[in-house]
Parts: sequence; C-alpha cells; structure tokens
Amino acid sequence: MEDQVAWYGKVARRKDLLAKGCTAWSLKMAEEAGLIRRIARGYYALPDADPLDVRLALHQARRTCFTKAEQLGLWVIKRPPLLHVAAAHGPPIPGCVVHKVSGEQTLLNILRQCVKCGSEVEGLAALESAVVLKKCSIAELRAEFAGREDTRGRAIIDMIDPQAMSIAETVARYYLRKSGLNVQGQFYVKGVGHIDLLVEGVLGVETDGETYHNTEQGWAEDLRRENLLVIKGVWCLRIPAKLVLGRPDIMLSWVRQALAVINSAPQ
Repeated sequence: MEDQVAWYGKVARRKDLLAKGCTAWSLKMAEEAGLIRRIARGYYALPDADPLDVRLALHQARRTCFTKAEQLGLWVIKRPPLLHVAAAHGPPIPGCVVHKVSGEQTLLNILRQCVKCGSEVEGLAALESAVVLKKCSIAELRAEFAGREDTRGRAIIDMIDPQAMSIAETVARYYLRKSGLNVQGQFYVKGVGHIDLLVEGVLGVETDGETYHNTEQGWAEDLRRENLLVIKGVWCLRIPAKLVLGRPDIMLSWVRQALAVINSAPQ
C-alpha cells in the first residue's frame, strides 16, 4: 500500500489507488494501522508526506507540469515562479497555475503539459531526462505526440539524445545547434574518455556541475583529462553548468571566440 501511495509522490487520490488495484478494505486497514492517513476527501498520504502536497490535497489539487516533473527527478531548467497544479475544478488556487485535469496523471500526461507550458528548450530538458533516466522510451514519446496538434512535441523529440549525461549538456547542445554549429554529444577521445560536446569537429565543451566536479575525486579526474586533452592537441572549454543554464549567450560567445582562435591558428 505504501508503495502505491509513494508512486504518486506520497499523496494520492483514492480513485487512483483503487484503479491501481487497491481495495476499499485494504485502504481502511492501512489507515487503521497508521501506514497511511486520510488528509482530505478522497486523498490519502504517507506519514512523511510533503506539507505542500498535503496543502494542495485540501484544495483537491495535485502537482503537475514542471512542478511535478521536478518532484519526479526530471530535468527542470528553472523552477516556475508559481506552482503548477492539476485540479478537476475551475476556481483559482492562491499561488498556483491550475491545469484542469480530471483523471489520473501519467508521466506522459505530465510531459505533454511541460511541452505545452514551457519553451522549446525547457520541454527538451524534461523529455530528454525522462528517456535518459529510463522513465519512458522515445517510442512511447512518439506514440504520445502522434496527433495533428503535436508538431511542436515531435520536433522536440527529434532533438533528444539518449546518451546525454546532464541537463547542462542538453541545454548547451540545444543552444549551440540553434546557433548553426555542428555538435556531437558524448564524443569519445581515446585515452581520455567522453567529453560532453564536440563543436565543429575541433572544439570540446565540458559543462561542469558542482555536484561531481567540486569533490577531491572529481577535481583529480578533471586535471587528468585536461592534461591528456592538451597532450592530444584537443582544444576544450570548461563552462560552469550555472552559466550554461542561466546565460547561454555568454557560453555561445566563448565558443565562437574559441573557434575563431582555432581557425586562425597556423596549420
């Protein structure tokens, strides 16, 4: 029972739990045992549920769109200023953008909302991460976005690289390609390993996030790779992930300047 509720983010609608095979009897027994608690009409929660989800349940609402995508661990470039929530009713909910949703929300429903609500690159980050994290396949995405009105979604799916390793890599690749540059993802350099991106066949781009690179092991590995790239004659820019996500214009400027230097160097 706890697993069924946890699948929805530790707060779930009764009708969704029943649709997944739970019974009214099992819900009652779990509630009496203290495994779950009823928090609003038709809503149950685990004891350690997020207070935000509990508050939304009081409004007969649930997280959705980018707000739910972030909770699911998908790549979200920037948290929306207002919560995006799903509700079957129409009245506004303070501090929220309300999506009118009456049935169960699947992952594909949520990804569809991200494509509709966000920019092209925001939609790409969400969809690509769902594939990279093996939450769905490209084939499933294509089936979901097969309608006449899904031209935008199909264009985003065509940009997905299932080998991508981070949101920064995805966003950098998007802006570099949009600027007209040829970009290869996860390019392999013998003796070094994979670099995030190879631009115009001559310039490597590494998008460094703090989680891995600001560690003793990460720092040592970065030094090893940098030294070997120099030895092998491979030009490479190291660009902080925060800059890629927040100021892609600066990243593009650095890349174009580096390409200019490479192209002007004696052969």
